[in-house]
Parts: sequence; C-alpha cells; structure tokens
Amino acid sequence: MEKIIPKRVLILGSTGMLGHMLFFYLKKNKKFKIFDLSFRKKLNSKSMICDVHNISDFKKILKSIKPEIIINSIGILPQDPNFNKINSIYINSLFPQKLKEISKEFNSKIIQISTDCVFDGKRGKYSENDTPNESKTYGITKFLGEIKGNKHLTLRTSIIGPELKKDGKGLLHWIFNQNGKIKGYNKAIWGGITTLELSKVIEHCIVYNISGLYHVTNGESISKYDLLNLVKREFKLNKIEIIQDSSIIYDRSLISERSDVNYKFSSYDKMISELSLFYSTNKDLYSYKF
Repeated sequence: MEKIIPKRVLILGSTGMLGHMLFFYLKKNKKFKIFDLSFRKKLNSKSMICDVHNISDFKKILKSIKPEIIINSIGILPQDPNFNKINSIYINSLFPQKLKEISKEFNSKIIQISTDCVFDGKRGKYSENDTPNESKTYGITKFLGEIKGNKHLTLRTSIIGPELKKDGKGLLHWIFNQNGKIKGYNKAIWGGITTLELSKVIEHCIVYNISGLYHVTNGESISKYDLLNLVKREFKLNKIEIIQDSSIIYDRSLISERSDVNYKFSSYDKMISELSLFYSTNKDLYSYKF
C-alpha cells in the first residue's frame, strides 16, 4: 500500500482568533502536517516566532519548512490598539503581496483571509462579482491584500469565535464580559460564520484544491441582535438581557455565485452550538471564564 505523505501546511498568526482554531482543528487531519508561526507568544512548544516585517527572517523559516500551503490569518483590525494606517497598510496589504512573490520560490499555495468589510454595507448580498466599495482604511487595506492568481485562494468572510488573549476585541469576548442589559442591533445584518466553521471550510478547500476568490457564507444572514441571542442561549449567558436597538443600520451579508466549491454549511444554530461545545471542552486554552 502506497504511503500517503501529509501536506505541509503553515498557519500564519496562530495565536489569533482564527489562527489558533485552525491549528487545533487541522492538526486532527492526518493528511496534513501542521506548522505555525506567531508574532510574540508561542501557541505550542513547536511554534515559530517571527515579526513578518522582517522578511529575511521570515524567508529563513519558509526555507526550513517548505510549506505546500500557507494560510495567512495575520491581520490588523480597527479595534486593535496598534491599528494605524502605516501598520495596517503593511500587514493587511503589502505583506500578503510580498508573500505571494516569496511563495513562488517554494511553489506554495496561499490561502488569504479577507473580509466582508471590503463592502460598504449599504446594500447587502454581495457576490464575488461585485466591486468592493468601502472607503475606510481597514476595508481598503484588506482589499489591496487580496491575492489574485489561478493557484491561490482568497476567502472573504466575517468571523466570530473565542480568543486566547485576555483583552480580546471580538464580539464573543465582548459579550462574555457583559452584565445586565446590553444593546443588540436588529438592523445590523451579518453574514459571517464561526471560526470553527471557517476551519472546516479551509480544510475542504485544501483537500479539493479550491482556488480563486470565494465568499464564505451559508447563504443566510442574521441580525446582530439575533446573533447575540443565539450566543446567549448556547453559552448559557443568563446574566445578560439583550435589548433591541435600531440605531445602527448596515447589511454586509454575502452570497457566493461559485458552484464548484460544494461545501455544506451548517445553520447558525448549529454553528454556535458547535462553537460552544468546542469552548466548553477546551476551556484550559482560554484566559477568561464566564
């Protein structure tokens, strides 16, 4: 019987909201050999530390690994304390394009994580054929970082999931730290997925060699009010009461016009339920409790 050689997969940004979930999910697949790189703190004893501003050091790491797949989950978000235009342009825009050039030396495929924020949210149901039109720094820099080319894959989506750091900035971390009455925006429409679901999508895309631009969505959309209520129910956050608020209005829901991906998405109920189960069985990973 022919021995199967695992694909060498490198995760960039492995201590981030998506990166750590990708690591723990993908490492279960024996078809992959997972390597990971982070900025300051190791995810595990074999993690590699590197500041990607230092391209020379970064290339040395790639030479030692020779990855077949590089998943770039490094990004600077508007709510990050070190968010500024210069750093945002480098991390979100320039580095992914440098990565594309460097990858040629190793014949690596890049999976670039982009965002629904490339759209302004005035219309909703944006497809891969719609032209990005956001005017704010984050959306513009992420769009400029999207990787074109027949070999590579750019995934546009929005995510919710637990974070390793105490001062996490995501929606889940925020709601975990709330008490009493909180606002839920019933006219803010979201079309993203959980970090666990996105990890499954990425696994599927690697196995079936999906490339190009793909909008990662279950084809549904949900208001932030309804999303918060799902999180409250599945994580049993009985200490909070969610009040409807109509003051924030936008719709960044996505649709995909691709018929070749063939991934079967979970419903939002199932996604949040599975995320809650992952959290409850891996609480030792997280610095905060509720």
